[in-house]
Amino acid sequence: MNDPTLILSRTDGATAWLTLNRPAKRNALNDELLVELRAALDRAFTDTTVRSIVLVGAGVCFCSGRDRGNVGNADSVRAVMQDGSLEASVSLFTEVLNRLLYSPKPTIAAVHGVALAGGQALTLACDFVVAERSAKFGNPEMQFGFPAAMNTVLLAHHLGRRRALEIAVTGASYSAETYLQWGLVNRLAAPGELAATATRFADELNALAPWAVRRTRELLRAAESMGLAQAMVSGDQVNQLLRLNGQLAPLFEAPAAGPKGTN
Repeated sequence: MNDPTLILSRTDGATAWLTLNRPAKRNALNDELLVELRAALDRAFTDTTVRSIVLVGAGVCFCSGRDRGNVGNADSVRAVMQDGSLEASVSLFTEVLNRLLYSPKPTIAAVHGVALAGGQALTLACDFVVAERSAKFGNPEMQFGFPAAMNTVLLAHHLGRRRALEIAVTGASYSAETYLQWGLVNRLAAPGELAATATRFADELNALAPWAVRRTRELLRAAESMGLAQAMVSGDQVNQLLRLNGQLAPLFEAPAAGPKGTN
């Protein structure tokens, strides 16, 4: 196979950097890239030296969306629907999004250029987004009569109904600064400073206790699907377990050695 590696992986300190590597195609997400991304995420999850994961794009942008180049004509569309390959391709994209949503380690999307359609969905599935000020986001496929299904679901997860519906329905382009105001971007980077800004953010996360970070993320995910009263009960239970752990810890500590000469 002569194709270049579609996901470049490297570890810098406690951070795994995963680079979408189809710059000539503006990092469009074909099935081969998604398979490599899924495998790279799984490796980062199981690597005990990794505490955070940064997803970035090679070339001029983060990601222009799903690769529609092999859909072809009506006959080919009917063929992929009949043989199940269309369903498999869609399921693969959903698997990758779920890997990011339920990652055991914090994930950061580092965005420059554009994050459109499926590319925007990747950013919405990550825990955090760092973006260059000039970056653009959106789901433009809606302007061609194609509902942005995964973006719609993920936008509803992040925003109130009216704002999420506006983004999903209009297919308009939005700036990184606007997304910062709406809570879809965490930090802005000056031109050329994206990697440094993402590194500083990742280092902040890496310095925290992994157990505490993981439990906080799990509790937040659970709270998002609960009513407030039930979520408060869950938070109270975690507090009780933490308090109990603090009270029990001395019981399991080794007794101090007595003075020399005593039995």
